[in-house]
Amino acid sequence: MTTERAVRYRCEIQSQIELDVGGDPTRARVLELSENGAFIEEVKALEEVQAGDGGVIGIPLPGGDPWVAHIRFNRAGFGRIDIKTPKAEHVSISVRGFGVEFDQLDDDELERLRDFLELLDSR
Repeated sequence: MTTERAVRYRCEIQSQIELDVGGDPTRARVLELSENGAFIEEVKALEEVQAGDGGVIGIPLPGGDPWVAHIRFNRAGFGRIDIKTPKAEHVSISVRGFGVEFDQLDDDELERLRDFLELLDSR
């Protein structure tokens, strides 16, 4: 039996991440977002992150306070960023980053995330 994978939405949203091990909060772009997790572009402050490390992510959502969730880093890999250029319609580049899953997510925050994902889906 296989578990159905949540739909992932490509985006470029600035977020704030605070690692459980301490240190200053850092800004990083969320490149993909789903009900279960996200793909975050690697930035210098996250270079030493390992699978299993945790943190808190804050994502600004329209019309309210930032959406906040505890995350668990589960893989390093590559994502894509779309580049706008007058000479080509679809150009993307590959960037290093981390797949994270949301854990300790309460029902209200999950519902706020679902509402935002509906907005992303309708664009």
